[in-house]
Amino acid sequence: MKNTFYTTTPIYYTNWIPHIWHAYTSLICDILTTYHKISWDKVKFATWVDENSQKALDKANEAWMEIMQYLDMMASKHKNVWDWLGIWYTDFIRTTEKRHHDLVREVLQKCFDTWDIYEWVYEWMYCVGCEGFKKDEDLVCLNKTTNETFEFSPKVKMSENIIKVCPDHLKEPQIIKEKNWFFRLSKYQKYLQDFYKNNPDFVVPQNRFNEVIAFVERWLEDFSISRQSNTFGIKLPFDETQVTYVWFDALFNYITLCKYPDNGGDDMMFWPANLHVVAKDIIRFHAVFWPAMLKSAWYEMPKQILTTGYFTLDWQKISKSLWNAIDPVEFCEKYSKDLLTLYMMSSINIGQDGDFNTKDAINQYNAKLANNLWNLVNRVVVLSLKIWWKLKSWDVSFLDIKKLTKDSNNNFKNYNLKQVLDDSFKFLDKLNDFTTKKEPWQTIKDETKLEETKEILYTIAEWLRQVWLILFPFFPEKMEEMFKKFWLNDYKEVLENWWLINLQNKQETFNILEKGSNLYDRFEV
Repeated sequence: MKNTFYTTTPIYYTNWIPHIWHAYTSLICDILTTYHKISWDKVKFATWVDENSQKALDKANEAWMEIMQYLDMMASKHKNVWDWLGIWYTDFIRTTEKRHHDLVREVLQKCFDTWDIYEWVYEWMYCVGCEGFKKDEDLVCLNKTTNETFEFSPKVKMSENIIKVCPDHLKEPQIIKEKNWFFRLSKYQKYLQDFYKNNPDFVVPQNRFNEVIAFVERWLEDFSISRQSNTFGIKLPFDETQVTYVWFDALFNYITLCKYPDNGGDDMMFWPANLHVVAKDIIRFHAVFWPAMLKSAWYEMPKQILTTGYFTLDWQKISKSLWNAIDPVEFCEKYSKDLLTLYMMSSINIGQDGDFNTKDAINQYNAKLANNLWNLVNRVVVLSLKIWWKLKSWDVSFLDIKKLTKDSNNNFKNYNLKQVLDDSFKFLDKLNDFTTKKEPWQTIKDETKLEETKEILYTIAEWLRQVWLILFPFFPEKMEEMFKKFWLNDYKEVLENWWLINLQNKQETFNILEKGSNLYDRFEV
């Protein structure tokens, strides 16, 4: 029996095409899903677009398009980006689909019937960009003259030049006064506190979980789940004059794909999800609102939530609304997907913030992939073609490959992708040192040392094979080409249909027949 592994990207807004941060979260999901697939797990990897929002309607109006025409266009663009980047998702869903509308209305009615939803008139600040309510402490002050921001305090005097804005979008929130339907989040405060205590790894990294716990301990307020003024969205089954608030709508998308999959069957074997990957700005929705909503609707909790930080550009959050976004497709066309993947996964630990620097990205790629890895591969290929060899069964235990593979497997399972890469390239450093010390380019000139040369080359080739297996989830296309250079032509198929551990424990035979093309060319800074 295979274990199941269900991972999800954030539910991306449909108002613009994905930028480089979206690529970051999707790459994390893609790498983890690939690892679990080649480790003999049955996988489900879902991504989507969030379409039921006022923001989407506003964008359609700006483009002078009918709303569904606009949404069809944007959904296609999202899929094109992921397909071009080779993101291996199994499911793509739009929140405008009937199957999702059916599930949300079913859940709303269930929560209403248990008295978890009630009507109330309120006045609040609301950020359209975040699709969320704001309090004074959530905002920062903006000096419109200098464009500088600083922390808000009651002592600050507001004026035409000093205004309160959302820290992520640098726009003033709207003041909304409406009669809406509210969800009794306050009812679940004790439940959430007990759940966190019993599930200490529910949110990673720990510092983000600490923020969630502190937020719940202060006091939970009920929140609005509907809009009277919105004209586009899922209508409430008990009040069709209002549509569902975006978070109560969108989050249940995670379950729609399991209860009503494309194939018309039932994929509830995948629920609860193993992992939601989200940004730090929406962790409260996923770690506070979402568990309470699931409890009210009698669904199991997701097993874990992985919270990412932000990549900034010149130390400012990358955002389409700030016009500083980097197009991941254009970037990869200019350089390569492997350069982008290597830099984003190895420059920071997941959960931390980092500043995106193209020069640093190129330098890392040149040092680790073009120089370190490819230099070793090229040496083995060039020297092997000078002699006939097809060897196996040598003792190549001078480096502890078992420790590397064990540590890598553990780090994959704990989402420590940076550590997987760091350990792999440190191992390659040692292998380069071994190669320099053994000097096979010298021993090959001496016919009496032919067997010694073959043993050296086999040793390097075997350890390269082991590292390629570890790096496969990060760079599947190039690692497949690496395998083929050593006549391991069926490795990709075997990895996708067999256990990774079988190949790691296999005693392999290599047969190098041609030099072939260069797989990792250097880029000029």
